[in-house]
Amino acid sequence: MPNCFFSHQFQLNPLAAALLVCSLSPAYSQISYAQETTSEKTPVSQNPVNPTATEEAQAFFSQYYLNREQMASLPIDQQRPISATCHGTWVTPIDINTKAADPEQATTVITADYGYYDPTHGSELSGNVLIDQPGRSVRADKINLDATQTVATAQGNVQLMDAGLLSNSDRATYNLNKETGKINDSLFISEAQRAHGHATLIDRQGNGITRFENAIYSTCEPSTKPVWQLRAKQIELNENTGRGVTRDTTLYVKDVPVIKVPYFNFPIDDRRTSGFLVPTTGYSNDGGLRLNVPYYFNLAPNYDLTLAPGYLSRRGVMLEGEFRYLTESFGAGKLSGGYLPSDNLFGEDRKAGSYQHAWQIDPSWRTAIDLNYVSDKDYYTDLGTDPSSQNILNQERTWSVYYENGIPGLTGLFRVQSFQTVDKSILDADRPYARLPQLLVNYRGGSPFGLQYEAQNDTAYFKKSIGDGSALESSGTRIFNRLAAGYNWRNQWGYAKPEVSVRSVNTFYDQDSVASQGLNPNNDDNQRSAVVPQFTFDSAMVFEREGRFLQSITPRFFYAYAPYKQQSNYPNFDTTTASLNFDQLFSPYRFYGHDRLDDNNFASLGATYRAYDNIGLERFRVGLGQSYYFSDRKVRLDENDPIATEHNSGPALALGSQLSRNFSINGNALWLANGENSQNDVQLNYTGNDGSIYNTGYYYRRQVKSQNQQSYQQVTAGFVQPLRDQWRAMGYMQYDINNNLAREWLLGFNYDACCWRASFYGRYYYNDLDDPTLAEVKPKRAIMMEITLKGLAGFSGNLGNLLQQKILGYQQVETLWNER
Repeated sequence: MPNCFFSHQFQLNPLAAALLVCSLSPAYSQISYAQETTSEKTPVSQNPVNPTATEEAQAFFSQYYLNREQMASLPIDQQRPISATCHGTWVTPIDINTKAADPEQATTVITADYGYYDPTHGSELSGNVLIDQPGRSVRADKINLDATQTVATAQGNVQLMDAGLLSNSDRATYNLNKETGKINDSLFISEAQRAHGHATLIDRQGNGITRFENAIYSTCEPSTKPVWQLRAKQIELNENTGRGVTRDTTLYVKDVPVIKVPYFNFPIDDRRTSGFLVPTTGYSNDGGLRLNVPYYFNLAPNYDLTLAPGYLSRRGVMLEGEFRYLTESFGAGKLSGGYLPSDNLFGEDRKAGSYQHAWQIDPSWRTAIDLNYVSDKDYYTDLGTDPSSQNILNQERTWSVYYENGIPGLTGLFRVQSFQTVDKSILDADRPYARLPQLLVNYRGGSPFGLQYEAQNDTAYFKKSIGDGSALESSGTRIFNRLAAGYNWRNQWGYAKPEVSVRSVNTFYDQDSVASQGLNPNNDDNQRSAVVPQFTFDSAMVFEREGRFLQSITPRFFYAYAPYKQQSNYPNFDTTTASLNFDQLFSPYRFYGHDRLDDNNFASLGATYRAYDNIGLERFRVGLGQSYYFSDRKVRLDENDPIATEHNSGPALALGSQLSRNFSINGNALWLANGENSQNDVQLNYTGNDGSIYNTGYYYRRQVKSQNQQSYQQVTAGFVQPLRDQWRAMGYMQYDINNNLAREWLLGFNYDACCWRASFYGRYYYNDLDDPTLAEVKPKRAIMMEITLKGLAGFSGNLGNLLQQKILGYQQVETLWNER
């Protein structure tokens, strides 16, 4: 019989939404179209234990799961990457990126070996029946249409295809007008989720509701014994609400039932809907077993709430939460916190809270609020759900208003800022000042010919109440101004930049400080003021030589002069001594902050040598410099500090080398004027092409009282090393040489398979705010395990966040590992 062609408008999409949302997790990245492979199929016999394990099922799946050799045989434009952890990848007949045509506008082409039409009893098509529309199609041995041409019944090797979706069954019925139908004993593939499965019945009930009976789902490679499967007696998907419900669901690992859930509600699209989120679990020596089960409340389109009740076996029950909101005209923010009543080990309530809000008022103005509170310094170490949480000694409370992108060159900041010092043993005198408020204004301008000028103002009222008698009150208002003008002359072989500036500082004690210090409020005892002019000259020349390496030598000369103005009895609100390094040699400022105006009369000489190979690697870099002082530095932060009388700074050395694309080394060294070494550091970094990382560093500082430098000597090391197959080892260590103790170590192993991932690690560490040399301070010990079923969910201990914080370059290597 000749093929019969005719057109009919109908909608064919009984599985697209159902299969696409059948998984319990977001979709993977989409994959490009590959060559269609089809052959004759035989009906799949039902196996009540595991229908996907039958020979018929495996034969069907194997046609659409291509290994590397099969993929290489396809045209280049149809090939797609295969993960290193998998033997192949899914390829469905219709490209996953194909956008299906509107069924009301698309033309449907039907072909068959035999066609019969009866206006009374309906139509019958048989023999290689194909109903095709752009982006969707149906194949079957036989299809019957009723007299109304709306109800279709397909039998024998029934395949329904959509973009990245494919099902195979022995029988299917579908109402083309009501968009309802049933598919019996169906195998299905969802390419986007890299998933496959089986259902004894897929019932498209209309109104966006699809029901799966006796469904099996897995993202593992097609096998008679997949690593894991999800089996549910019933799955109901509601496209209107964006939610799915499973009943009598069991997670199987191999053939062993692991978790049984009588009822579970989960999202099936990107809509924010209420429901449980992925739980977290872990164990530590001081908290015991921990389990957090967060629940998400979708309260409205512009605000939501997440509550996470948790249990720590040695401490008790706690509750954490986060409320987020978005306004139409006033920005967005979030309120979060945690509470553990009557901690069994701590003996008190534990609590924390934070509030952040950001509002872009217009292109030039924006404002932000950042408020934080914590009950004690050990809260995040003891109770934080993220092991990478960093304790902050001074919790910030700030309201800020910013100005920028308006008048060219003008920026501004107005803020009110205070701090909560979480370590209650710290004296009031050693706590930071509050700024109530502070105004920072800066204007920069110039001409294309090199003229530059700048005006800067920093006005603030600093307040710190002394309640423990550790010091006298010294709060007040500080006004700092700076006017500068310079000329920046540059060309390809060097530059010269002279600059003249005038700085002033005015300080006025408040009434509490006047009374505390016994000052006379009727005279100028409560006022401090100084004006200091300054001249700087910065210059350098560049000498280059080409050859096997592109070599350059850049000698640099810097000079700064500022006369001395007595400021030893001025208050210090927020100023610290600048850390010494190679770059600091060429700066006129010895202090960070505006409470002191430096006196200067020194010159710095330095030179930097660089060598680049023909592919642009910096094979070697070394910088050497030193400052020479022509007068004593009399301005000090504390009048008890000695006057700096050295005639030079001691040499400063900075070096580095990119020995190869994978290996680099960097180091710094400083010496005092008497020739004694004051600090050293060296870091070695190796990144392998196989996804390995090795970092190590040595850091040394000797105590230098004149520079407020404390003794410090530590070694750090971190690594990630791929092992055999999908195994990786990873670790981190921080060792305190001065105190002969390990401040932290971590060692773990990671296994990354095609459809699952597991990490096991142990961690030993101290709270960042504790002194580990004290007898009463004990280290924390934790054993963590992460198991992730790809395409489903998992228990997470946030190992990735921890390694990203500790190991330089971890995030880049992790991305390459996942995409290899």
